[in-house]
Amino acid sequence: MSVVVKEYTSFSELIKSIDTELNTLKQQLAEYLRKLEDVRAKSEQERKLKELLKSLTGEEQAGKGKVVELKDLKLLINPDAEQEASVMEEIIDRINRTIQSLQSIRKALEPLSGIEVEAKILVVYKEGVPSTIMLKLAGI
Repeated sequence: MSVVVKEYTSFSELIKSIDTELNTLKQQLAEYLRKLEDVRAKSEQERKLKELLKSLTGEEQAGKGKVVELKDLKLLINPDAEQEASVMEEIIDRINRTIQSLQSIRKALEPLSGIEVEAKILVVYKEGVPSTIMLKLAGI
């Protein structure tokens, strides 16, 4: 789990940072969706080719890549298009969840953006999403 602490001088600065991150994530999402479509097309071509070869030879073609489990990690060796698509779908799902979380947090913080208070705002990010906000007022 990645944990980062960032400091802001105002809630509007924090919201601007969230907006920047949202824009970046949306661009990444669009890129991965394009890649997924390409991989799905490749997967369909592979499937058709395997069916053709099976009808010609009568034998099932071995085409799946090898998966090696390493504790909390999967190592895919020569993954086929279907396995690649599965990985892409996991990435897209994670990006979508992060976008939804950030949008929800942004909406919750929006009423505070108009308040100008001399304060230090420390934000704890877990996996790229704010999880804790510490507001340290200047005079206290």
